[in-house]
Amino acid sequence: MAMNSFADFGEMHRSVLQEICNMGAGNAATALSEMISSPTDISTPQVKVLAAAEAGRIADLLSRGTEAFLIKLSCDMQGAVLFIFPYAFIERLAGTFFPDTAVKGKGDMNEMISSVVRETVNICAASYANNFSIMTGMTVDISVPESTAAPSGELLKVNEGAVNVCFVNNTVTVNDCGKSFNILFFPELNTIQDFMGRIGVEC
Repeated sequence: MAMNSFADFGEMHRSVLQEICNMGAGNAATALSEMISSPTDISTPQVKVLAAAEAGRIADLLSRGTEAFLIKLSCDMQGAVLFIFPYAFIERLAGTFFPDTAVKGKGDMNEMISSVVRETVNICAASYANNFSIMTGMTVDISVPESTAAPSGELLKVNEGAVNVCFVNNTVTVNDCGKSFNILFFPELNTIQDFMGRIGVEC
């Protein structure tokens, strides 16, 4: 039976999407680990199907008081990835390149630190998205990171007009300090159906 909305997602579909995103977050965590010379860890992904407005509200709340960046996926995989960097994580990240750097809020985000953060987002996003290509041969392009304080408007365009949307939340933690950031993936329904069909999962 064709899947008409994320409300039709069964446990098998959730498990597959969870594992896909677990590998994507693992790739991103490995890339970060190499960058900052510290082991990293990832949480078990949370897969949620929620009313569109509620999903957008959660994304906005999680982004509040952080540096959040929206990455749009295009070509064979349509969707968006939101990277949410708390300032405590940015301080650890910046300290790799600029020792004794204090980053307590937006006022401490000078040009050098902002450049490091954006490059980290680029590297992690490419590592995350590359997982889709490796598994299925899909072509996946990523956009330039877009800084956002309230990402809900752009995120809800991914499944515009849909009653329900799906998102997957991963946490990546730097082991030497316990500081972490979040990756939220908002996929477009049709391309997730295509993805699952390519790996033999019926939708």
